[in-house]
Amino acid sequence: EESDTDGTQVGLTYTFDLGENMTATLGYNKHSVGTDAGDASSTGASVTFGDLNVKVASHMLAVGGDTGDVTSTTIGATYAVSDALSVQAYTGSAEASGNADYDMSDTAYGLTYTITPGLSVSVTHNSYSAENGTPDDAVEGDRTALALDVSF
Repeated sequence: EESDTDGTQVGLTYTFDLGENMTATLGYNKHSVGTDAGDASSTGASVTFGDLNVKVASHMLAVGGDTGDVTSTTIGATYAVSDALSVQAYTGSAEASGNADYDMSDTAYGLTYTITPGLSVSVTHNSYSAENGTPDDAVEGDRTALALDVSF
């Protein structure tokens, strides 16, 4: 007997060289739960040019009801300035097929500095907003985070 909680997942990635010190990775992932809501898929690509890595992706989540499908797109980049310092930037947005008022966006940038192997510090700043047509549910703001990462 099949259960509504049964699911399947499949993913595929392919990496190939583009030339000297350049590679690309393409990926696809599909997750199905056997109900009207919960199915998801992602398609993405990552390209590395020496010290620069750029990633783009598109995602879909079947939510069901009045919301419909939620789709999002993202793009991000990381650049290794040196062996100890890297900078990152990201932007993403989402919308819903069943709710024209649903909108979300997030933009971030930051840096990571390796003090010594196993010890790094990161600073990240995000600007975000989300709305679904109900003023009381709308949010927007900025957030700055400082993280100290230790590994043994």
